[in-house]
Amino acid sequence: MSLAWRVYRVVAPCLGALAPAARIFASGRERPLWGERLGHSGFDGVCHAWIHAASLGEAGAVPPLVSRLEALQPGARLFLTATTGAGRERLGALQRPVALAPIDSPQAVRRFLAGVRPRRLFVVETELWPHWLLHARRVGLPVAVVSARLAERSVGRYRRLGAEFRELVGGIAAVLCQSAEDARRWLALGARPERTEVVGNLKNDALPRPAPDRAAARRALGLDAGRPLLTLGSVRPGEVRALASAWAALPASVREEWQVAAVARHPRASGELRGEAAEAGQAIALDGLPRAGAWRWDDRPGVLPAYYAAADAAFVGGSLLRRYAGHNPLEPAACGAAVIVGPHHASQLPAMRALERERAVWIAPPGEPLARALAALLGDAAERGRRAARGLAAVERERGATGRAVALLAGWGLWPAE
Repeated sequence: MSLAWRVYRVVAPCLGALAPAARIFASGRERPLWGERLGHSGFDGVCHAWIHAASLGEAGAVPPLVSRLEALQPGARLFLTATTGAGRERLGALQRPVALAPIDSPQAVRRFLAGVRPRRLFVVETELWPHWLLHARRVGLPVAVVSARLAERSVGRYRRLGAEFRELVGGIAAVLCQSAEDARRWLALGARPERTEVVGNLKNDALPRPAPDRAAARRALGLDAGRPLLTLGSVRPGEVRALASAWAALPASVREEWQVAAVARHPRASGELRGEAAEAGQAIALDGLPRAGAWRWDDRPGVLPAYYAAADAAFVGGSLLRRYAGHNPLEPAACGAAVIVGPHHASQLPAMRALERERAVWIAPPGEPLARALAALLGDAAERGRRAARGLAAVERERGATGRAVALLAGWGLWPAE
């Protein structure tokens, strides 16, 4: 038995005992929901499946999954959970019972399973909580991981939990991976080879279609309907400075023609990012139609899809600096925008490969290469149109993962649930 496993098994019950008192440290928004963290959730009647998506991003895969599951089992009764408040809010839009997921203590997990009594657990992407798996095994609850992904660094962390954790992973009934690299890592962690398959990313089935009227989409955001839009999406600390510098290097005629909207990845970093813009001499506008030369700045959660829908070109953030690993470039491509990303996108390799195969994405490091990429796309409507069209073709080829996943679940007797 590994030391890490012994420590975890000792610490988790202690944290479970202390968790009720920790409510006083919760944020004002989360405090009323703290009971959900402790496993105080219930479900009237039969719960055919518990579906868990960690946060806002993973929750994007749940709508197509729910649709496919219900197509095979009409009237299926589902219970949805998320680890974060933003994820819970997004899942709540599906009009199904929803809660924050129980913390990984034996007390909370036992309480949750007794209250909800799910017949299946479908985990979206990665979250592997030892006590979830232990109690699922104890009560005979089949677990499947869908749209499964696993970073190389995570394999090392999980392996420190030793043979006991490897045995739990081996008990997972299905691991349906986003890519061949993910499948390799899951197998290294102990997943059963005969129940590990590559199906693709379920979130791709939830990607939008291009707006029927891009000018109307800009008008709805309070922008100039008649001018093309460059959206700087999911920008993170250290990137606004580089983007402002590249923008300032463009010919004045290009800057006068275009308008820019920047959307922060995390609202809590907005002040730092606005400081970067000020240091670079880039004016910003928090609302209303930006004055000449200013960027629209929007740090509200959930607004990025609207800005991508209105965009003619988009830069996808979290990709200019090595400490980040990129965000999904298929999101703006699905809206018909020409896409630029930085050189660091390790967490988005399947999406990047899909776009690169079609020559539909421009990869540009900070500095002169980024300025050159912006100049080429913003200054050449024909090139921008070609790349946008190729991006749409790449997105269409990436759809279908949910159907493949649910077909495998059905073939292995994991769905429909009795």
